[in-house]
Amino acid sequence: MSHEKSPTKHILMNFKFFFREMILLIKSPVFVLLTILGNSLIGLFATIFYFIEVGRNPKITHFIDAIWWGFATATTTGYGDITPQTLAGKILGIILMLTGMALFAMFTALFADTILTGTRKNKI
Repeated sequence: MSHEKSPTKHILMNFKFFFREMILLIKSPVFVLLTILGNSLIGLFATIFYFIEVGRNPKITHFIDAIWWGFATATTTGYGDITPQTLAGKILGIILMLTGMALFAMFTALFADTILTGTRKNKI
């Protein structure tokens, strides 16, 4: 009888490890801080965008339109359904794009560090 783990058991252990590490990451103070900071930043930019663009941009009729623009812009998804019409709105969008890229780079680094550190600890 071989003492090696079956491929299915190995995959299940990897998933278990991955989900455990992700739960620990989501509970970490750094992750919580980045999440609060990022969402607050998007909310602030969306609020400013709303007051700049409402009445000038036919696509901004409700505050939720500005929130949608903020998340699409910060995540660099940029659906294009809502675009700034004013110079101030365009400058605000550029700043939010750059800030969003930096924010998501930090999230990516946190996820990578969690996986790599956990992998070394557990020798997967």
